[in-house]
Amino acid sequence: MEQARPDQYPDFHFLLIAPNLGAEWLFDAARVYWDRYRPTIINDFEFVFLIPTDKAVIVTVVARRDTASQLGVQLAQQLPNAFFDPVVFDQFADTKKALNDRAVLNTPFGVAISQPTPTLDPNAPIIPTPRLFPTNPPAGFITEVPPSLTPVPSEDQPQPIAPTPGSVVGGGG
Repeated sequence: MEQARPDQYPDFHFLLIAPNLGAEWLFDAARVYWDRYRPTIINDFEFVFLIPTDKAVIVTVVARRDTASQLGVQLAQQLPNAFFDPVVFDQFADTKKALNDRAVLNTPFGVAISQPTPTLDPNAPIIPTPRLFPTNPPAGFITEVPPSLTPVPSEDQPQPIAPTPGSVVGGGG
């Protein structure tokens, strides 16, 4: 497994909010951090253990002092090469400030990143989504349902009333 380093972006970045903390720790305290770095939110390590061993993994854990060490030991026992990035504060406001500072200072794992943030090459060709084909789409590309496959209702099937006789909610007399 590639050893994850806190000064480089990993292949996989996870954010775990300790189980004894409420949802506000994610939706309020970690909002700016998540918006900046977009880690995968997990509620336990089971998903992390499925990552291939040749990938670099960093798990940022928001926890209080009473559970941080237990979570670190659990991660180290199952995935020893993963980097454990604890954000340990007992107060909500302290945690929020620490995570916001990480987002503002571009220190997602508590230290400065040695590699610049990946950017898109401005000269790279842009492929629009959805892709539009000028006149003839490639073979096998379906652009519309052929008329022979469009269902035609029989006389036995109920037909919609067109135009409708009036308001659906009634009234208007």
